[in-house]
Amino acid sequence: MSRPRQFNETTALEGAMVAFWEHGYAGTNLPDLLDAMSLTRGSFYKAFHDKHTVYLRAIDHYAETRMNASLAALTDTTEGTAHDRLVKMFLRTENHQNKPSPKVGCFVCNAMVEMAPFDPDCAASCARVSERLRLALRSVLKELRPDAPDEVLDRKSAALERLYFGSHAMGRMGGSFQHWSELLSDLI
Repeated sequence: MSRPRQFNETTALEGAMVAFWEHGYAGTNLPDLLDAMSLTRGSFYKAFHDKHTVYLRAIDHYAETRMNASLAALTDTTEGTAHDRLVKMFLRTENHQNKPSPKVGCFVCNAMVEMAPFDPDCAASCARVSERLRLALRSVLKELRPDAPDEVLDRKSAALERLYFGSHAMGRMGGSFQHWSELLSDLI
């Protein structure tokens, strides 16, 4: 009979996510990952099998924690007007308390650039997160423009989705943009 796990899987995935987020997939070696997850090599392989599996699980963890919180704030009608919620979401692309350090961007955006072009599993994980974002953006656009045709809402939500991920990439370089409110008003 095998021994029960002696670690919290969520805590381990949080550590892995932060390591990958700060250093990327290629820049995170196994010793660093074991340290970030507070695991021994044996526990790591028994629970997660390999680095790639942990990476995909870290993307899922990001979606379940960071992205869920962002989308909940975006779609919560008690948190201000739809426009205000949209602006707040874009302001978080530059610097946010939930990021492990400044200039790390969005973990999923980083995965889209580093791994998704070469890894179908990573691409599928990123696409799922991206689709959830697009649908949340569409619901906010529907609040702002209730009479807009579906095809207009679809195009605008896809454009905002791309703008969101692009703003994270620019934020990684330290770029700042002070005119989100005006820009989003123009685009909506």
